[in-house]
Amino acid sequence: MAHLLLIDAMNLIRRIYAVQERPYLPLANEVAATTKAQIITNTEQTLRQSLLKLQHELKPSHAALVFDGENSYWRRQLFADYKANRKPMPTMLADALPALQQVAKQLGFHSLQQQDYEADDIIASIATRMAQHQQQVTIVSTDKGFLPLMSEQIHVYDHFNRQFNSSDTVQEKFGVPPEQLVRYWSLVGDNTNNIPGVPGIGPKTALELLALADTLGQAIKHEQCHKKTSEKILQHKDDIQIFMQILSLKTDVELGVNLQELRLEPSTA
Repeated sequence: MAHLLLIDAMNLIRRIYAVQERPYLPLANEVAATTKAQIITNTEQTLRQSLLKLQHELKPSHAALVFDGENSYWRRQLFADYKANRKPMPTMLADALPALQQVAKQLGFHSLQQQDYEADDIIASIATRMAQHQQQVTIVSTDKGFLPLMSEQIHVYDHFNRQFNSSDTVQEKFGVPPEQLVRYWSLVGDNTNNIPGVPGIGPKTALELLALADTLGQAIKHEQCHKKTSEKILQHKDDIQIFMQILSLKTDVELGVNLQELRLEPSTA
């Protein structure tokens, strides 16, 4: 059975880079050229160590680092403030990406990108198709947006804490099972993606509502649903639908890549 490792590339790389850059903030881009080179060298070395550790610990047969497409704007077209609170990628890191991809390539890790989609959608599409063929997938990311994908075949691994997520950990952290996360975040908001949620609906109200039924439409018709809550949901129905669309990962992105092309190759490093 194949075991595919799908790495949320910028989630991994930006966290590695941030550790190297931190001593020189807030003016990291203004340090001497030799210091900049050292920051990038340290980032490359740490990325290499991380990829080797992932390969050793998880023992995948296939692997890929997945990057965001440069034209992945469809969510912002639905909601202009999507990720508006995100800091842009540091120039120094953006310039170093080709070299970092080369580090991964030397270790046998392929890089994937589709210009019109974020890495999340590409990962979700590949993982879903693999699961349909009863193949194992491990998504490496600290991004909670992958948690709704979890299944018997699809696992989500936090490399930095060296632990797998589970339905129990999701329930403990958010109060809902993985399949209810998108509805929950659409109601209470999601700071990571700058989604405001529904005014007046906090975690307690959202959990009470989601406990009534599998869908919001059914929940607001339930006899135990408070009238004010149902009114708020109906008032912001269009916003909720947009938020759910934004927070749901696409699973139908066409890449034209077959599994054989993602087989881990012998390291040349």
